Amino acid sequence: MATTTEHTGRDEQRFTVIRGHRRAVSPVLLNLLRDTGTPILAYLAEQHGLRRVPGLSRSGLIDRVLRHLPEDALHRLEDDLIAARYGSLPVDELLSLALQDSARQSGQRQPRLDDMPADNAFLVEGGTRRWLYTMHGHDVTIDLSRRRLSCTCPYFRFAARRQALCKHLARAFTLIPEAYAREALIDLLISRGYGGPDTPRWQFSLRRAA
Repeated sequence: MATTTEHTGRDEQRFTVIRGHRRAVSPVLLNLLRDTGTPILAYLAEQHGLRRVPGLSRSGLIDRVLRHLPEDALHRLEDDLIAARYGSLPVDELLSLALQDSARQSGQRQPRLDDMPADNAFLVEGGTRRWLYTMHGHDVTIDLSRRRLSCTCPYFRFAARRQALCKHLARAFTLIPEAYAREALIDLLISRGYGGPDTPRWQFSLRRAA
């Protein structure tokens, strides 16, 4: 299992009670199951100890998984589904997905990385989980520990209300260490694409980063 899929906010994830099931189920897990093809679901269920039942529909298979797998196996299954969907993608492909999502969220043109060259970005502060850059006079922050993204550019003042990335934040994701960039982008894609109303979200902060 890819190590970059371990920080999905699952430990903080609130749960949704699914009708017909006695225990609560993570919205992320439920939505991932609904978005996964039947053959892959059948294979993963078998890998987690459920005997294959020929001819079972996807909804029937999901119901069987949720009813019979123990809680720790459901956590592992969620990680496996995330890894199957995003685990093999490099940073540039994950960033492309995030930018496409940002364009849909904002209703604006997708930010272009070639509008923000890497050699125009300067690292002001760097740590293991927080980075501050200055780009064309704008402060740009990626903070994994607080799940916070910020930029002081005019576009971000609009984009932040729709949880969309600007070109400066997009460039910053290509500059921080790859493992952390993948972790943050996968977490962002999962929380926005598969989370429920109470799923912890990334903060798009308008405050100055410095």
